[in-house]
Amino acid sequence: MFARHASCTGAAICDDVFIVAPLAEGLAIAADLKQVLKQDLDLDLDVPKFNCFFPGDQINDDDHARALFQNALQANPQLACLSGMDTGISTTGLRVAGVPSGNDEWVQQFVQEKAAAVQVDVGKLDIISDGLIHYQMLRFCQNTCLAFLGRNTSTPLISDILPQVDVTILEALC
Repeated sequence: MFARHASCTGAAICDDVFIVAPLAEGLAIAADLKQVLKQDLDLDLDVPKFNCFFPGDQINDDDHARALFQNALQANPQLACLSGMDTGISTTGLRVAGVPSGNDEWVQQFVQEKAAAVQVDVGKLDIISDGLIHYQMLRFCQNTCLAFLGRNTSTPLISDILPQVDVTILEALC
């Protein structure tokens, strides 16, 4: 696929595909990929889950990025199959294989939301009366949820967030 689109580079991790290219070329390879997957494997690419990240100083806000996206779609009718993609357009950040990538504020908000969800889930485990099962659920399910983020996100961005989850888990154990 990338051989036909020389200006594009990319990678695939499990069911995530990453394309790095100028906008028009990136959208063209995404549309081709959607078509090939349907024809060859009868798989439908879930376009609303697509994300398009516009980093840098040239594009200042998400509305401007969406306008560029819509202009690219209108300029090439073959991209019509990607029209549902504009909800995933961002100039501040995106999640790449479960890891936040973007400006500091976006990354911190992403991690804060994940931490808050884990803290809510920890409270839901209080109904488990068997101490061993309760401990195992906390240790192997909830504690590991943020461990991945902790290993893959810049420490200064998360150093104030993750200890709060540790306290919540410790309190649930006591």
